[in-house]
Amino acid sequence: MKAQPPKWADRFLAWFCHPDLLEDLQGDLYEIFEQNLTQGHKRKAKYLYIWLVLRSFRLSALKENQKLKNSFFTMTKNNLKIAIRVLWRDKFNSAINLVGLTLGITCFLLLGLYVKQEVTFDHYHSKKDRIYRSWVKEDYGDGREFFNSHTPLLFEALFEDNFPEIERSVQYIENDFLVGRNENRINEIISLISPDFLEVFDVPLIYGDKSTFLPSREHIAISQSYASKYFGLENPMGKTIAVEVDTLIHDLTVSAVFEDFPVESSFRFDMAISTENGRRIYGDRLYKAWFNIIPETYILLKEGTNISSVESKTQEVVLSQGVTYGDEPLEKDQYQIGFQPLTDIHLNPDIPLGTAPVGNPQYVIILAAIGLLVLIMACVNYTTLSAGQSLKRSKEVGMRKVLGASKRTLIYQYLSESMVLAIVAVTIGTGITFFLIPTFNALTGTEIFFQFEWWHAGVYLAIGLAIGLVAGTYPTLIITAFKTINIINGSNQTTGKLAARKGLVILQFLVTVFLISTVLIMRNQIDFLMDKDLGYDYKAVISAELPIDPNGRGIRDALQSGMANGELLKTKLEKHPKISKIALGNHLFGSNGWTHVAFNDDNDDFKWFRLLVVNPEYLNAFNIEPVQGRNFEVGNGLDKRQSVIINQSAAKYFGLENPVGGKLPGPEFGEHQIIGVVKDFHYSSLHTEVEPLVIVQNIMPIFAGVTDADVKDSYSPKIVFTYSGHNLHDAIEILENEWEVTFPSEAPNFEFIDDRISRQYESEARLNKLIGVATLLSILIAALGLFGLIMIVANSKIKEIGIRKVMGASPLSIFRLLIKGFVLQLLLAIILSIPLTLYLINQWLDNFAYRIEINSLPFILSGLATLFIAVAVVAYHTILATRVNPIESLRVE
Repeated sequence: MKAQPPKWADRFLAWFCHPDLLEDLQGDLYEIFEQNLTQGHKRKAKYLYIWLVLRSFRLSALKENQKLKNSFFTMTKNNLKIAIRVLWRDKFNSAINLVGLTLGITCFLLLGLYVKQEVTFDHYHSKKDRIYRSWVKEDYGDGREFFNSHTPLLFEALFEDNFPEIERSVQYIENDFLVGRNENRINEIISLISPDFLEVFDVPLIYGDKSTFLPSREHIAISQSYASKYFGLENPMGKTIAVEVDTLIHDLTVSAVFEDFPVESSFRFDMAISTENGRRIYGDRLYKAWFNIIPETYILLKEGTNISSVESKTQEVVLSQGVTYGDEPLEKDQYQIGFQPLTDIHLNPDIPLGTAPVGNPQYVIILAAIGLLVLIMACVNYTTLSAGQSLKRSKEVGMRKVLGASKRTLIYQYLSESMVLAIVAVTIGTGITFFLIPTFNALTGTEIFFQFEWWHAGVYLAIGLAIGLVAGTYPTLIITAFKTINIINGSNQTTGKLAARKGLVILQFLVTVFLISTVLIMRNQIDFLMDKDLGYDYKAVISAELPIDPNGRGIRDALQSGMANGELLKTKLEKHPKISKIALGNHLFGSNGWTHVAFNDDNDDFKWFRLLVVNPEYLNAFNIEPVQGRNFEVGNGLDKRQSVIINQSAAKYFGLENPVGGKLPGPEFGEHQIIGVVKDFHYSSLHTEVEPLVIVQNIMPIFAGVTDADVKDSYSPKIVFTYSGHNLHDAIEILENEWEVTFPSEAPNFEFIDDRISRQYESEARLNKLIGVATLLSILIAALGLFGLIMIVANSKIKEIGIRKVMGASPLSIFRLLIKGFVLQLLLAIILSIPLTLYLINQWLDNFAYRIEINSLPFILSGLATLFIAVAVVAYHTILATRVNPIESLRVE
């Protein structure tokens, strides 16, 4: 049997092709098919025939038949035309609807972009599902627990040598280095990364290659921004940057230039050198140490493997290494190694902080919920505004039904209107969002950005259609439910069940009261944090980190050299009469991670405290007075060698009833004596309670009895001073001039203490601002929503108002008529919002060790504010109603 073209392709061609074209086109295609058959290409002939049929499917070739004319697409096209005409005819109400939806969509998009950025941190890495960061937890009982996301240096080799499931292991360290020579040296943060770092993480290169990213420890890779900073428009490849590594200055050759990291990246470094330089910096001994934590260690699993198979072997591997704690070998579970997914790092505060900051997942959930809530409010507003106009369209509905329109057809028509309006609102809201992002970032301190790709158009179209469907369903059902006989008879039409209408009112009030009261309570808490007496004076106090001896080893040498440099600068600053209270200390207020040390007390119980190293003037500089004993004395050599001051929390923690003249409860401490007890002051943030603190001038007696030490803050000494002049810029100029004379090869790094303290609550302040922006938008939306709700009432009482006016009713009585019921609904909304607000806000306040007590004032103020909005809207409608001629009101059919 002779082969024939595929029948389905023939039928498809006959379906779409115009009759005038079908015969000629089909003949040509058959002829091509026969030619291929003659040449023996049967399969090719069929495929080519199908391809040519599909290529012929064009608008110019389409039939014009009755089925196509009556298709769903044609009906939709007509519905859209009518919808646009209706919306254009009623410009005022369409504009109100459009503004409400646009505000809601803009708020939703702004908060949505922030939430998206937070939840997609580090998701841009192509191997993200196989990348994990290791952590280490030590637990020796009696409270001796140490949990860190920084790990020992030996972990990189340990993982690759003992776990076949691991394809690669890399390490990441951030450190301060001096860059440049002589007077041009500046302090830069340079990351030490494994040479095969790019085999694990995606770091796009502008110049260079993955294989030669960091070929040796004599090379350096820099970001695009730093390439411009150091080399301008020149190609930096092959050029050198002088970096002091350990005690020597090395000319490192630029081997690669990489793109700046995106905002949603945990890595944000601009300069990187190979971890092979670690041998120069840390020495070989630390590469064998299990209890010195320095780098973050990341692993890349092999494809098809599971992290649980690695975790199940860690205890076996640790115990096989013969590790000892003190003189005793480790027991099972005393030294635990775990792994955290890369994409889990940014929003998981349960794992200790690493190099990158960690966001608060609770705040992300709150903002996502508020963004969605405001969008729902906008949809409700559209619903109420549309329902408020339903009576005006009753005649239109009756006429359509008389002419044979089905309920389904009417639903399609009125949903088309809401969808057109929603799509326009999404388009305008997207444009407004794009232009508001810089202002939004400046206002809230965020770094969101808007990057549009063409596939996003489909997403925004889908959002618009979904919003239109949700917002338009209720008013559509109301309109299409009108009965034709009632319309013809002129009977009044119901605009929905009374319960539904009251529910919309209560929902509007509830959301508005909830948002306003939440913002007020959060603002009170933040003001409490900023205004609370921290136990010391810090206004107008300026600080600067002091340079340390690059040839020194360990904390002791760093402290001694930094303090000595501080005394040199202090002598020069004392010459300026407006500078006073100059002091030195290794930690500053407003930073967490002060030196944490641990020891075994006289009963061999595990104890710990925070350690602060100062000069004699430090406590006086911040007006911290002892409540027992005395302060350090300037020039007292005994104080400098062995005197100790503790805070009240330390005295309580150590069980010292009369601590002055006594010693810390540890048998191994060197010669020392407690000379004073100071009142607890909040050297850390108010998220945590004041911890035991020991203050010394000399660390050696303390370190003699310490078994463990950990420092997450910089331990380099800092100089602080108070400026009594009116212009703080003059103080900075003095500091810069004296610094340049004292340390000509170092750049100053100064800051204000009050700025440091404020930064502790940046995330809370940002959250408050974000919710504040959402609240302002929600209030505007609520005003529009109330406008629509009261319009429903006013439209349903047109005749009643007309009769009352004829009977001599005053504007005040009409006002009472319109607002009747709204006050009760507002009270109900306040009652419902109080437990919701209290539950959610208490969850947030639990993050603070020191918090406000919630009183009734925020709820009263939010209720009054909402009532004011309602009164203003009702008053507006009252004015409109009193201006209408009663005769016209009574003519309403």
